[in-house]
Amino acid sequence: MRIQDVMSKKVVSIAPKATISAAREILRTDEIDHLVVIDGKKIVGVVSGRDLARAVDEQPVESAMTRDVVTIEPEATLRHAAGVMRGRAVGCLPVVDDERLIGIVTTSDLLTALAKGDTHTSPPTERVILRKRGPRKRAMPV
Repeated sequence: MRIQDVMSKKVVSIAPKATISAAREILRTDEIDHLVVIDGKKIVGVVSGRDLARAVDEQPVESAMTRDVVTIEPEATLRHAAGVMRGRAVGCLPVVDDERLIGIVTTSDLLTALAKGDTHTSPPTERVILRKRGPRKRAMPV
């Protein structure tokens, strides 16, 4: 299964100069936990509810955001995404195609796919029996 199959296509973003209180309000009203911080058309950070919990209301979002943003391509596998998220200790990955933001995948998205059992990369195939065998012959005791 690929990232494009489980990612959220609705990505909520915020400007780096927006206030922490504005970001908290977006997270609350949209019932999400991650915002992609965009300056112009460039991804400059990601901010989570956990990041905002430690920040002061009137500070800009850029003061609380994670700057080293790790992105992923839509054709990547769920296994690859899980490895990246675990290795970098992040809860989401913005999905980009030719440097254009097209979605976001979160830990919850991966867990939902796993719980549904949709993580196989290809459909199960039938077992092919090449020939029928008769009963096995046992060796005679000596």
